[in-house]
Amino acid sequence: MKVAILSFYLMESTIPLAKYLAREGVEIDLYCLLPQSGQNTYVFDFLKNPQPNGFVDANITKETLGKKLCQYLSGTQLKNFIIPDGRYDRLFLKDLYSAYKFARHLKKKKYDLIHIIHSSRRFWLFLYFFIPKRKIIQTLHEVTSHDGESDPLDLLPLKWLIKNATPVIFHSNISKNRFIEFRESISTKRISDAPLALIRFGLFETYHYFNTNLHPVKNKEINILNFGRIVPSKGIHLLIDAVRLLQDKYPIHLTVAGDGKPYFDFKGIKNYEFINRFIPNEEIVSLIEDCDIVVIPYTSASQSGIPMTVYAFNKPIIASNIAGLKEVIDNQKTGILVDNISASSLAASIESLLSDTNLRNEMAENIKKKYTAGEFSWPHIAKQTLSFYSKQLEGNKDIKK
Repeated sequence: MKVAILSFYLMESTIPLAKYLAREGVEIDLYCLLPQSGQNTYVFDFLKNPQPNGFVDANITKETLGKKLCQYLSGTQLKNFIIPDGRYDRLFLKDLYSAYKFARHLKKKKYDLIHIIHSSRRFWLFLYFFIPKRKIIQTLHEVTSHDGESDPLDLLPLKWLIKNATPVIFHSNISKNRFIEFRESISTKRISDAPLALIRFGLFETYHYFNTNLHPVKNKEINILNFGRIVPSKGIHLLIDAVRLLQDKYPIHLTVAGDGKPYFDFKGIKNYEFINRFIPNEEIVSLIEDCDIVVIPYTSASQSGIPMTVYAFNKPIIASNIAGLKEVIDNQKTGILVDNISASSLAASIESLLSDTNLRNEMAENIKKKYTAGEFSWPHIAKQTLSFYSKQLEGNKDIKK
């Protein structure tokens, strides 16, 4: 079976998937698609050496990826493709031509299946138009925004997928259910039900291959970390308020790291660091290794990559008990889920973990066990994905395995 995996960003979860599918005997070509204005992902970074539209030179890709990750990916062919981006009234012809050029490349390779992961609005729509629909499988990391609302333009890919009865993979039950609800809402006529599958993603193993200890260790006993894109739905203000309640009792150092516009302040916090910018791979690793607990008090979320990043280093997580997060965090086993989250309820959960070293150690052991076997392990995920591929090939009698 020959498969092309096309990933718009999200390489932290796509690279392990490609690696373990190759171990199952699938011939995998992996393509990372990056927009011209954002030539980085949490694996690659071409910002120091910006690339023109089109395929990135293989030597530049290898240099950016590094020797260790190249070894990790042995068995797969990896290529990077830079796409134009911008407003809908700009660069239209460049974007259209790039999609056509990329689609021609895919057709010449004669893949049995083309697995598209995520989307990018316009380029995704152009590309989807140019490649055979019967060969496409789509993974949706998000169906709507975290709070369940979406811009009408974000719904266009969903409508195309539904119209063409494209098989879709989801990573959370809430995302799958939202897709089904949307499919049922857009037409009163009976729509042919395309195959849908819930397949998790596992630990972001690529983070093990970056240099560490780049972040200075603070003179403290307890380091609480929150990292990721800064938006109001992340609930960082609640974490800050919780630290205010605890800091006179515990020597807490709070670290908040991520790009985005702050909607909170640290007034009254005795010991903190705010890193308000894009956080590169090496620094993410060092921040996680230095911390004792990661806290993600989201007010809404369909899913998050933070747990699979943090669990790669066996650190416990305190999180809101909401859809998406509660599907990947086991309460009192791999972390603590907080009901009806507020500053006081969050502070109580943080304190219960800070005061119990044995519980933190137990959680670390539970994390090791849970994510190296079973539903969230990459070997299991690869087998599930291969089974889904095979079912789609069976439905396309004119495609030869």
